[in-house]
Amino acid sequence: MLSLAGTQQGVGFPYEQWYGGAGLGYQFKHILKHHFENIDPDKEHYLVVAGGYEFLQTIQSGKTKDESRLIVEAVPGFRTPAGFLVRDTNRVEFRWVDGVYSTRYRNKLAIERDFLTRGFRFTPYASAEAFYDVTKSSWNEESYAGGVQWPYKRLLMLDTYYLLQKCPTCKPANVNVAGVTLNFYFGNSSK
Repeated sequence: MLSLAGTQQGVGFPYEQWYGGAGLGYQFKHILKHHFENIDPDKEHYLVVAGGYEFLQTIQSGKTKDESRLIVEAVPGFRTPAGFLVRDTNRVEFRWVDGVYSTRYRNKLAIERDFLTRGFRFTPYASAEAFYDVTKSSWNEESYAGGVQWPYKRLLMLDTYYLLQKCPTCKPANVNVAGVTLNFYFGNSSK
């Protein structure tokens, strides 16, 4: 079971968004190759399939946009001999944006590696994601991210990142984001 909630605000241009959602997933076959165990249990499996719902409300330049999404996702992953975790997220979103239906496919390739230095653990990562809008029959958006995740015990993880998003049909067309996300993991056994 996954639940999420958050808010985002733009600096330098009028943008505010809040979102929330919930989903269920199933994890197939545990990765047995020797590695640091990840605080995120999904990253410990060769395949995760999931489904869920998200609601987003965006206020930009005084205009409000509501979006509902039904999501289906499959995430295969593996560990390389050098200890890197490679994951390929395939996500289909059935969306209603201000009541207008559209479908979007997203593919995100991500790579990360855990490090442990003097008892201090951190995980640098990089990702690239492409968006295919079925309604427009085009790949109309892409994003690139890099950052470092900082896990604390088995309870929480701080994610510091930089994200570049390019979308010629969006306003603004290019977005540069420096961000911080705090993730909580409930139900993880203590080790």
